[in-house]
Amino acid sequence: MTDLINHLFFYSEDHCVPQCLETPEYNQAVCDLERDWSGFRASLTAEQDRRLEGLLSRQFTVKLTEEQAVFRSALSIGLTLGRL
Repeated sequence: MTDLINHLFFYSEDHCVPQCLETPEYNQAVCDLERDWSGFRASLTAEQDRRLEGLLSRQFTVKLTEEQAVFRSALSIGLTLGRL
């Protein structure tokens, strides 16, 4: 069952979520964030950049785990509602 849920999660991430994010506000926020990150990273030393990269990698792992938990919760709620 876990494999099925994982496949559904990654399918949703690849095919459903992008459609929900196709808004001018989201696109502008992403552009602004990327510009700010570029400026910030350009100001770091090599050591600071290496440490930041490690922290961002760990943060990405935590965020992915949280997103998977939210997806599983939503799927569980949907299945429960479908039984009503």
